[in-house]
Amino acid sequence: MSSSDSPKFDMKAFANTLVEDIESNRIRLPTLPAISLEALLVVNDAGSSMADVAKIISKDTSMAARLVRYANSPLYRGVNVVSSVKAAITRIGFDAVKNAILSLAMRDVFTTAFKPIQSRMEMLWKHSVDVAAKATLLAAHFPHLNKDEAMLAGLIHDVGAIPVLIKAAEYPVLLEKEENLDRVIDRLHMPIGKFMLSRWNFDPSLVDVAANHDKMDRVPKGDKVDYVDIIQVANILSHKGNQSRWSDVDIKENLACKRIGLDLIAKLENRSPDDDSESELSDMLN
Repeated sequence: MSSSDSPKFDMKAFANTLVEDIESNRIRLPTLPAISLEALLVVNDAGSSMADVAKIISKDTSMAARLVRYANSPLYRGVNVVSSVKAAITRIGFDAVKNAILSLAMRDVFTTAFKPIQSRMEMLWKHSVDVAAKATLLAAHFPHLNKDEAMLAGLIHDVGAIPVLIKAAEYPVLLEKEENLDRVIDRLHMPIGKFMLSRWNFDPSLVDVAANHDKMDRVPKGDKVDYVDIIQVANILSHKGNQSRWSDVDIKENLACKRIGLDLIAKLENRSPDDDSESELSDMLN
């Protein structure tokens, strides 16, 4: 059969099959680590205390160490370095620890044992971390936004690409050419991300990020900068200089950039070489 006689890839059929696979648990999606789910249950229990959460997290030395590192990061750094899980939770605050746990658990979601998509999954995680770090720095300039939530928004904004990658492993036509796979991910990752985060009961503001962060013509509700604005700008900055459709975005004309402020964006782009807060945040998440 010649290439001209080969069956064309049907994007709509692929999308329908993917959604059906997710709904019926036929596709094996990465999940949050068990210790994170256990800790989140405790956090969501109105009768729980910081000591209860610390007890759960302390059972996993890796998660405990990462939470302590989180509390000592530029997000929360104080005069003294904290060294215990309980002290870390006290510094972060009980209300914010949920986002911290989810952010630290995300690394395990972006994993696969399937070699053909392993490099793509690693690239996806690296980009998500970069966007998260930039989003955290941007959100710090808006008192009505939460830096922890901005970081988590950056980590989950492309989460819909994960099941697309997993399903693509069944389609040689998608693995043979990077541009084919890129096209499918670009088209499907937002609706699939919205679908996934809604099923996982994420906060509506984060579901909104997954569903709308790539919509350059998006007209937001209200006058205040929101998390979709933050992630869209962080995404543009993350892609700056590479060969993607994002690199062609005119910052001066983009609505999200205008809402956040061109002066603030320029300030973030031209930070002093001595300011290593972004790299610290990235290192912490990795």
